[in-house]
Amino acid sequence: MIQKVVEAYCPEVHLFTYAEEKITDAWRVLDQCQRETSGTLFTGIGVQESARAMGQIINPYEHIPRGTYSLIRALWELLHDKKKINRISIDVVTDAILGDIKREFDINFEKIYTMPFAPHVQEQDYENHHLKLYREGKIDAAISGFGAVYENLKQKQIPVFRLYPGSFQIRDNMGKLLDRIRAKTLRSAGIAIQIINLNSIVQHSINQYDDLKKEGQFYLELLEYVRGLQGSLFHLGKEYVIYSTRGGIESQIHMDHFKQLLLWAKKRKIVIASGIGIGLTAFEAEKSARKALSNAGKLGKSGFYIVHDDQIRGPLGENDELGYPIQVSDANNLKISEKIGINPSYLGKIKALILTTGKDTFDSNDLAICLGISERSARRILKKFLDSGHAKILGKETSHQVGRPKNLIKLKI
Repeated sequence: MIQKVVEAYCPEVHLFTYAEEKITDAWRVLDQCQRETSGTLFTGIGVQESARAMGQIINPYEHIPRGTYSLIRALWELLHDKKKINRISIDVVTDAILGDIKREFDINFEKIYTMPFAPHVQEQDYENHHLKLYREGKIDAAISGFGAVYENLKQKQIPVFRLYPGSFQIRDNMGKLLDRIRAKTLRSAGIAIQIINLNSIVQHSINQYDDLKKEGQFYLELLEYVRGLQGSLFHLGKEYVIYSTRGGIESQIHMDHFKQLLLWAKKRKIVIASGIGIGLTAFEAEKSARKALSNAGKLGKSGFYIVHDDQIRGPLGENDELGYPIQVSDANNLKISEKIGINPSYLGKIKALILTTGKDTFDSNDLAICLGISERSARRILKKFLDSGHAKILGKETSHQVGRPKNLIKLKI
């Protein structure tokens, strides 16, 4: 049905099909599907959620829902069946959709049992649900959106009707998928530059050869990463510069690959700072990469940031990853930063931290780590918040360490 609709309404689409009998096995064909195509149209939400749970979806995707039309069609077939059917069980569709149809078409049954789709429920559970109700004499027929459930119930001689997708549902969701593919293509067209610094390898007469060996091993590992990106690598002293496309460098596979490279370096006591910049021109991308690298260099450990359209995100893959604007243009935020007397970018970063973590109370050490500045500078910023009325002291932290306890300050922004 899907093939016929796509061929009729989307003749420019070359459709490949990948079949598995059970939803739980959908992940088995996922890798091949994503290698050979630019997007995936799942035949139902069960197939999609199973693939998401067991595999990694990297291409744009959509599923074809079993909504109002699907249920109307199944109920129409059921009502025109020669057997008298007064009690039914239905899976997949929501109770809200069922309620709308009952009110709109004045459809009445003696009893309707529902089991809407839920990601954590197994396909076999839906089949068992229908079987139990039928064997206990509580239903006369079942309606299922699962192909395997439908076929298995038919083999057991149980009256069952199928929830099929409508042609307009197929067209609509195929259109959404094509839009996602086009959007990804446009996003992937930008230039990406990644700059990598080896911060911990410093040449000394005693360990010069060990340092050179470490750097040589890192270079070989980096080559594998660049090969996967299909990018170009330039080596300038302790700095490595990679030229690639936005789509390649931002893909989850390559992000994960670089995280593995950081772990590899960590085990060998190599500290790596890296910045990724995205732009329409190489100049713009390198400028953004330098900004990202500057932030990574302040971490005191391995990590990487990404900058695009004046938005910075990082350290990527870490628990404290944040996304915030480099330049604040919002009039209200500019007014607040001016009143407090701090850099607008600091305000943007602090607001992003509060929004992400829900934490709005800091001591000077917390804020220093968050902003990548010294604790002395953080104390000055907190004082400015207090003086401007945008913070209040909640108390002092209890500490067994030498020195005065730090103030715990709640920010009000």
